Amino acid sequence: MRIAIVTQDEALADAWVSGKRRDGDDIRLFQTPESLVDSPASSEFDHIVLSDRYFDLPQFCDCAELLKERFPKASLTALLSDRHDAAENGRWIKACIVGGIHYVPPHRTRDAINGALHRRFYGEDGDLAEGASSTIVFVGSTPNIGTTFVSFGTAVGIARRTERSVAYLCLNLKSSKLHRYIGIEKPEGSLDHLRAELRSQSLRPERLRSYCETAKGMPNLRMLFGNQLREQAEFFTAEDIEHLLHAAKRAFDICIVEVNAYWDNAATICALLQANSRILVTTPELTHFQEDADRWLRGLCPIVGMEAESFDLVVTQSDRSAGSAGIRQRDIRKETGLSLIGKVGKYADLTEAVNQGKLLELLLGPHPLARDVDAVAALLAEVCGIEARLRSQRKPLGRLFGRLRVKTGKAGRTIWES
Repeated sequence: MRIAIVTQDEALADAWVSGKRRDGDDIRLFQTPESLVDSPASSEFDHIVLSDRYFDLPQFCDCAELLKERFPKASLTALLSDRHDAAENGRWIKACIVGGIHYVPPHRTRDAINGALHRRFYGEDGDLAEGASSTIVFVGSTPNIGTTFVSFGTAVGIARRTERSVAYLCLNLKSSKLHRYIGIEKPEGSLDHLRAELRSQSLRPERLRSYCETAKGMPNLRMLFGNQLREQAEFFTAEDIEHLLHAAKRAFDICIVEVNAYWDNAATICALLQANSRILVTTPELTHFQEDADRWLRGLCPIVGMEAESFDLVVTQSDRSAGSAGIRQRDIRKETGLSLIGKVGKYADLTEAVNQGKLLELLLGPHPLARDVDAVAALLAEVCGIEARLRSQRKPLGRLFGRLRVKTGKAGRTIWES
């Protein structure tokens, strides 16, 4: 296979020259589009990768047409950068779709770009070897509305259904409380303990497993507690989080991830981009499902290259008798435009129980919370193809589920063609 890469990003190019290409493949690097067009007449390529940083949109379209004429057998992929606003990004993406050009969305780290290119060239993630690992990410529309109860309850429910290994990763960098909810005052292993290995990109799957706490009575469920050093939350970079998620996918079959409701940190953005399934948790409060959800989803999804419709919805604090000023679940569904996949009731005894560290006991017992989140776990297990330990007695729920999108990513002396 012959591949041409037109970019001035030496680190990205060097990753392909030094190790990501397969034996026998020919990688040619060009610093300008003109040098590619003027390459010897005998040159032919199977793939051409072209950065958008050389052009405005009309120039890019002209160059793409020229390259198609010059190299008719080549598949063209555009690397879209973060130099445009959301509206301009939309125009570039539409131009790529209309022109039959593959593209890597903007606001991706170098690791994610290389992963996307590897899948484009070879149809897989190469040395990442993630297998059939599934990543399900939960994000609240608003803080302190029960997102941890839903996400951890889903992890427990899935772990009870399968023999496969399940990890619960708390990537809430500023307000992690799960350890207290399950009765652990000072966790021995938490996200901040991994800082050095994440920064050096040296975290191995077996090392990550050793940091995770095994859930009591559930040997196939392990938990990585969230960052305990809140003042250092901003020090986690996108590369750190992507490296952690890649290690988790190699270490576990299924990863359930909770992130902070505010999208101003690397953990929330990167985890959502990496997710196979994205779940938004909200409440019947108007300011939560309308104001907060709309501003995060409709405001930021286009900027980072996600579709708001790729999220599904779980409603917490649902009170059938009160209805929250007459607001019904179908009203929430219509307002958000998302598929409603579950609801969790409002239980007066829940706060006291979690303050006593009894969340896991509630989820494993007859409490109504366990029933509510188990329905979400059953649905997600069915949609993600997670084989059951025992056949569920519930009716099939798959038809209720909405859209699940796949987002994945992977980590990365340059010789330039003239």
